[in-house]
Amino acid sequence: MVLAFTVSANAQDKKVAADINAAAQKDVAALVEKVSIDPTLKQDMYTLMVMKHEMLATAKTPIDKQKVSDMVEHKILSGVSKEQGQILTNNPDLLKQLSH
Repeated sequence: MVLAFTVSANAQDKKVAADINAAAQKDVAALVEKVSIDPTLKQDMYTLMVMKHEMLATAKTPIDKQKVSDMVEHKILSGVSKEQGQILTNNPDLLKQLSH
């Protein structure tokens, strides 16, 4: 019985990780579609998007989710050049997708 529960929990964890990775890849693809970024920044943004989705999945309240979104938006904008940041701020729907 315990073994069956462990196997089921592991399978569920793998599915959640796959879902988070897919969502992070989708976010980065949307970013790259509008903003030209180098491979290092692309990898950094992917890591940030994975972190964002993990944190949003564990946030318990709307206030916690908003804090995560605000932090992610700040990290995105501080990680790109001024010109790239301008492109993002001129595309509020994209910035919201990336940070929420």
